[in-house]
This record gives sequence, structure tokens and C-alpha cells, in this order.
Amino acid sequence: NNLASAYRAAGDPGRAIPLHEATLAQREQVLGDTHPDTLRSRNNLASAYYALEDLGRAIPLLEATLAQREQVLGDTHPDTLNSRNNLANARLATQAVQQRSTTTSATDHDQQPPAGTKK
Repeated sequence: NNLASAYRAAGDPGRAIPLHEATLAQREQVLGDTHPDTLRSRNNLASAYYALEDLGRAIPLLEATLAQREQVLGDTHPDTLNSRNNLANARLATQAVQQRSTTTSATDHDQQPPAGTKK
């Protein structure tokens, strides 16, 4: 987990992901799904996905982690608040990607030559 976090902090989340995945699998097997260390590993993996802008994989993990942290640690625990913040940031990033996509689509449409003319 520490090596994976170091890779992510060094700007190489791609190398961190397999390590985070392995750590999460081991912690789930040994500690169970809702142990605080397992939840921390799940959050770390989601953060690595987020760093790679893989929001489709990050958001479900962040949602699951938040729900479990609320149940296990309570609504006001610092780890729960961190999860809530991480999920909010990921959802904002999703909206930004969708807005860029919509803007790019509209711009591409505006740049098309009128029918019957050559570009």
C-alpha cells in the first residue's frame, strides 16, 4: 500500500493501481469488506483511478466506500468526510468532462462547411 501510494504521489498512478488492487484483495480476504483498513485501500484505489481520469471506475468505488464508512465510522468521522469530498470531486470532474464534450461537439458542428461547398 505504501509503495502504491508513493507511485501515485510521484505522478505514476498507472503503476500504483495493480498494487492497490492487490492490497485491497488481500485486506478484503483477511480483514473483511468493512474494516477501516480495507475501506482505506478501496479509497486509495479509487483515488488512483481518479488520477488517471478513469471516472467510470473511480466513482462506483468512491460511492461504495462512502456508504460503508458512513455505516461503520459514522457521518462525521474524518475518513467519512474525506470520502464524501473525494466523491464530490469525482462527480464534478464528470460534469466538466461532459461539458467539454458538449462544447467540442457544438464547436465541431459549427465548423462544418455549408452543404454544397468545399472545405
